[in-house]
Amino acid sequence: MKFLIVFMLVTFAATSRVFAQIPAEWQSAAQAVIADLERDTPLAAKPWTGAELTQGWNLARAWRKHNNGNVEIILAEYLTFVALCRQGCAGNTIEGKGYVAVAEQAKAYKVQNGEAYGLAKNVHAWLATVPDPTGAAAKNAAMWNKDLDVPSADFATSNLYALYWLLAQARPTPIEQANTFARFAIFVQGKAWIGPRCLDITQVALVIGAPPRIEVCK
Repeated sequence: MKFLIVFMLVTFAATSRVFAQIPAEWQSAAQAVIADLERDTPLAAKPWTGAELTQGWNLARAWRKHNNGNVEIILAEYLTFVALCRQGCAGNTIEGKGYVAVAEQAKAYKVQNGEAYGLAKNVHAWLATVPDPTGAAAKNAAMWNKDLDVPSADFATSNLYALYWLLAQARPTPIEQANTFARFAIFVQGKAWIGPRCLDITQVALVIGAPPRIEVCK
């Protein structure tokens, strides 16, 4: 819950600039965090053009407007959609599908799983069973299950969690599904095991004007 509050405070601090421009610390955080997550993936060699930062901002606001009726996005939403736009989000699409259709699918998925808390419990239970040779899936399940409020107490974060599971399930194997979920869930959770590394991004955009901080979990 503490991490969620921090992210919300950062969001409120940037609200006065929401309609004028993307907060500079958010842009720096997105590049730092996503570049770290793209290590050892094909996207690692893809240069940043700056377009993905704007596209992600616009898609996050469109997603928020559809789901919440406003465009005051939180950092987790921005990071999510910048990461998706690194893969391509032309026409406000999410992996080739219109964002409205995906948003409705995520909402339906929450209902099928017993709403926000039921969804989080089910995702974590599934992660715990994934045969991951690095142990990351089980470690993430145990760490994230300690506080279900983080992904579930807020409407925006629970929608993201449902989206992450939908994205993960589109991958062909359980290990790819677990890896995909972790690389997105860290935006909500703040900490995650990515293979053998445990990353902590809870301080990444906490101080306005400061460089982004990515730490090793303590």
